Amino acid sequence: MDGDGKKMYQPTANVVTMQPGPVSYQTPQKDYLVWSIINLICCCLPLGLAAIIFSIKTRDATHQNNSLLAAKHSRTAYALNVAATVIGVILTIIFLVIYFLVLFHYKDHLVPPN
Repeated sequence: MDGDGKKMYQPTANVVTMQPGPVSYQTPQKDYLVWSIINLICCCLPLGLAAIIFSIKTRDATHQNNSLLAAKHSRTAYALNVAATVIGVILTIIFLVIYFLVLFHYKDHLVPPN
């Protein structure tokens, strides 16, 4: 069968092996979700809600490996949380000052004279 003149086609396979390239690992951005929930409940409802939204957007961008968008949303969530905390503390101080001023002012008027 060797001499019948037909050449048999022998396919050759070219195999290229490559070493995997370096994988860049980026640390995930902080999402400040717990702080956002505390601000929503305790300090300032509108800013706490906005902070939760940006915290969730930070998590989503981190899971999609979009570090630039995650960093942007993380900074926004941080700024909203700082603002909500400061506003909450200021409002609490104002409320306590007004409460004690009113309490001490009317305390003398509530006690009947002897």
